[in-house]
Amino acid sequence: MKKRVRYKSDLPRLMYTYFIGYSEGGAPSFDKFARSIGLTLSELEEFKSHSEFLRAWRECSEIRRDYLIDTALAKRADASLVKFLLTAEYGMREPVAAEESTVSVTVEVVE
Repeated sequence: MKKRVRYKSDLPRLMYTYFIGYSEGGAPSFDKFARSIGLTLSELEEFKSHSEFLRAWRECSEIRRDYLIDTALAKRADASLVKFLLTAEYGMREPVAAEESTVSVTVEVVE
C-alpha cells in the first residue's frame, strides 16, 4: 500500500523559492522540484486543491515560461524547441490570422 503524502503549508514558498533561484542548468521544472523534495510529479500535482499552492504553481509556471523565452531570445536554446515546449506545456496556439482578429471600434469625439 502506497503511503499518502501530506501537504505542508510551507510548500508554496519552497516551490516559489526553488523556481526563482534555479541555476542548475536547463530550465526549472515541476518535475525537478518534486524530485528535489522527494516527491513525484503526480504527488505534487495533488496539492493543487490547496489555493495557496495553486497560486504558487501558476506563478512558477509563469517564471518557467519567462525563463524559456529569455533563453531563446539570448540564443542559448533553439527558438523552435522553446516554441514547442511552450505550445505543449502551456497550450499556446499559433498566432491568429489578421482577418480573424479584426476588431471594429467607433470613436466619438465630444467637444
